[in-house]
Amino acid sequence: MADLQMNNPHSTFHLSHSKGFTLVEIIIVIVLISIIAGIAAMILLQGVRGYSDQTQRSSLHYQARLAVERMTREARLIWSCGDITGPVNPSNTLRFTDVFGNPVVFSVAGTTLSRGGSLLANNITSPTPFRFLNKAGNATTTCVSPNDIWFVEIDLTATDTQGSETLRIRTRVHPMNFQ
Repeated sequence: MADLQMNNPHSTFHLSHSKGFTLVEIIIVIVLISIIAGIAAMILLQGVRGYSDQTQRSSLHYQARLAVERMTREARLIWSCGDITGPVNPSNTLRFTDVFGNPVVFSVAGTTLSRGGSLLANNITSPTPFRFLNKAGNATTTCVSPNDIWFVEIDLTATDTQGSETLRIRTRVHPMNFQ
């Protein structure tokens, strides 16, 4: 017991070669681990946020593109310009009779695009996406002669729920029966 100090009977025993960590060393390690964990969490959070944003953009693009493709395909089936009901320029409604005699109605109410009451797309921010144009590309609402309304223009704007991403799709449709 040469390592023990026994000069004073009231003194405590001190080991000269004690093993372990001091409280200061443990606190420093905890602080360093916390800093590293915080940095790692921020990196992971950015990756998750990027994935979420991309998924939302992809959904927005898919939904808007699909809606425009469907409207374009069906607008090509307008029998004549006289079968377009009550055109107003621009309009929130595209109402016509197709070559099979079926009434077709596309309309935007609020942020919802529907076809005959069935949901076609959400988050549509263009309140009047339909325009009617003559052969020269000028806006018209008359259909006195067969060539008065020559094109139906669809200009659709979709915005994600946060309002950070906007997608605009614009197309002109010339119905196949317009001569």
